[in-house]
Amino acid sequence: MRKTKIIVTIGPSSRDPEMLEKLITKGIDCARLNFSHGTLEEHAEVIKNIRTISEKHDRHVAILQDLGGIKLRLGYLAEPVVLHPGDVVALVPQEETDEPGVLPFPQPSAFRNIAPGHHIFIADGTVKLLVTEASAARMVATVQSSGVVSSYKGVNLPGVPIDDPVLTEDDKIALKFGVDHGIDWVGLSFVRTAEDILYAREHLNAAGSKALIMAKLERGEGVDNIDSIMPEVDGIMVARGDLGVEIPMERVPIIQKQLVAKANEAGKVSVIATQMLWSMVVSPAPTRAEVSDVTNAVLDRCDAVMLSDETAMGQHPLEALEIFDATVVETEKIYSYFSDLDSNDRTQAITSAAARLVRALDSKPVVVTSTGRAALQLSRFRPNADVLAFSHDTAVLRKLAMGWGILPVGVIPPQQDVATLVASVIKAGLEAGTIADVDVVTIVHGFLPGVSGTTNAVQVLDMKEYLTHVGHKQTTATKS
Repeated sequence: MRKTKIIVTIGPSSRDPEMLEKLITKGIDCARLNFSHGTLEEHAEVIKNIRTISEKHDRHVAILQDLGGIKLRLGYLAEPVVLHPGDVVALVPQEETDEPGVLPFPQPSAFRNIAPGHHIFIADGTVKLLVTEASAARMVATVQSSGVVSSYKGVNLPGVPIDDPVLTEDDKIALKFGVDHGIDWVGLSFVRTAEDILYAREHLNAAGSKALIMAKLERGEGVDNIDSIMPEVDGIMVARGDLGVEIPMERVPIIQKQLVAKANEAGKVSVIATQMLWSMVVSPAPTRAEVSDVTNAVLDRCDAVMLSDETAMGQHPLEALEIFDATVVETEKIYSYFSDLDSNDRTQAITSAAARLVRALDSKPVVVTSTGRAALQLSRFRPNADVLAFSHDTAVLRKLAMGWGILPVGVIPPQQDVATLVASVIKAGLEAGTIADVDVVTIVHGFLPGVSGTTNAVQVLDMKEYLTHVGHKQTTATKS
């Protein structure tokens, strides 16, 4: 099995059921829905189709709800404006304006904090302005690089604090929608501090959501605060588009490696995203540099790599996935398996022992988990065998589809004792073909089956011995 997971963004090019089925059968592990675009009705239809197709093909596919967040944008312009170096423009905190030489920028918090000397980047950094005057009602800037500016183009303000809450009113509506539709992961855009995560988790808990939280690192402030952010999240995304505007782009590859390493140390999922096969939005083949980018991301030891516009609006979504998959598979042939990491709590210590047993005995790692955490912690050691995950909850297995090397096998019924639990796992593995009667398996589980936070045991079973002396009776008993 390919161990580095693939996330595919679903959009106009990929949301019809026929294309979704092709993508799912080709092996996507997670579908990303970008809530900056599309209606809730469109997203609901896509979610329904993903769940139906995944069940049809007996695959656990996660759904990542990517919230729009506090993305800064210009207001409405009646016509595009062409800017040249040396031009002087003004920005005002209004939704629209027809005043010549003035751009509408309806972001009052930006006006409170910006000062002369700050830079303004528009349209993914293609237009650069230098602020020369600033007040709460108007800022004046000199154009430093030319380009065309039109309605609602994105704006980046490196080094300028934005005081708005991490969740917009639209985000809160989307969160409630996500709860109603069983979203697995929630991506928080433009995370700055740990307080942003706590604020969002409070809203998720109030809405009854069990989704895992992924912090999208798109601002320099978020990178600077990563050590306090990491303990509060379930995963991070290195979102290199905005990040490459917010910080010098030559720093992005190094920051990418550092963030992934920190995520691995903490046992959190890491995703590398943006422009990985960008040329395939229009071209049927990528550049060699793009393929190298994917390879390096895998070798950085991230959990997942992500396609964005390539599959959301590109002309070749299926081909992009196929090249992504082939590149990851080829790279994993030279992958350095097993990481000798420190353990910071009981679950990490237990899974560390299991990972070493897997390596020493050439056994198959098996995890029985109520929340998914034990499987993710075993995954962080990067064993060379698939981590076979079982749970009593299908939703947990879908979440685990995002974790490196984790194969969500199936749902097992709750059991009253450990012996019966192990028997049901072996039975399910044999029936699924993920465990063979000649295997040695290393099983991680808790002493209270079905109760989260009780992971404390590792068992090594030689299947020949087990089935001969114990397993036949117990696996038969689980049928009744």
